[in-house]
Amino acid sequence: MRWGIVGHGGIAPTFIEAARGIGHDVVAVAGRDPARATSFATKHSIGSSGCDVSELVGEVEAAYVCTPHSSHRDVSIALLNAGVPVLCEKPMGVGADQVRQMVEVARSAGVFLMEAMWTRHLPVMATCRSWIQQGLLGEIQTVEAAFGFKAPYDPTSRLWAPEFAGGSLLDIGIYTLVITELAFQSLPVSLDAEAEISPSGVDASISVTARYPSGGSAALRSAINADLGRNASITGSKGRVDIPEFWRAEKMTLLSPTGEEVDEVHHPHRVNGFEYQIAEMARCLDAGLMECPTVPWAWSVALAALMDEIRSRAGIVYPSDKEARS
Repeated sequence: MRWGIVGHGGIAPTFIEAARGIGHDVVAVAGRDPARATSFATKHSIGSSGCDVSELVGEVEAAYVCTPHSSHRDVSIALLNAGVPVLCEKPMGVGADQVRQMVEVARSAGVFLMEAMWTRHLPVMATCRSWIQQGLLGEIQTVEAAFGFKAPYDPTSRLWAPEFAGGSLLDIGIYTLVITELAFQSLPVSLDAEAEISPSGVDASISVTARYPSGGSAALRSAINADLGRNASITGSKGRVDIPEFWRAEKMTLLSPTGEEVDEVHHPHRVNGFEYQIAEMARCLDAGLMECPTVPWAWSVALAALMDEIRSRAGIVYPSDKEARS
């Protein structure tokens, strides 16, 4: 497919590498700063650049939105209304209300929309689901996941600015929720959250504890001010799965209750891991679908609502929340 990109931040080159690595083309880029967009296009051998997403219409078969979180909704809606299928970076919107708006526009326009939750497309995760469904772990009892790195404090950057919906939860904590949902196949029945709020007003770190309908629990942590590692484990009555670097996992290990290795799976990425969601979107479009079975609209809405609840418990407020209440 011919892709256009909206946004030219750090994640965009990863997408380009994956798309081109499986035979797709990236032909246009749009961004807020025309000079930066042009420079990005030149650096990555992209033929067209500009600052207006309307310039992508008619030039591309799909668009990847990787702007700051706060503009995901508006950019995606503009593309959807113009008939351009959208792969929108996570979180798809800042809160469930925004995600519902995006879904409604996609449904009304009859245009494909998918949240770019690449973790759900990884071969390792498919195997993990299979192990759980086969009962190899028994009844799931606990999930532990942590994702944290230390980023320089800059209140104007997308990581630290409330106007960009910054903080650890939406940026990386979301992955801990994804792995937990994969394990329990349900939303929590109760949760608690405690955050360290930065001077700029976003969560520098957050800890979430949750209980699930089966009686199992999760202990999840994320941080942009501390190195917490990037590993997850799923423990059941019959064994445990350890998944290093779980959000981009290429391997995992199944252990017995006594800690002995039972099985190990290794699925090296063909490119960098983004290729699976790109290929799946192309498959969905070829099949005439408007949403992806692996990341359906209802799942994205539910995930956004869960993060809304966590933010409410932890006292994390964004400017866009006022819009949602009005």
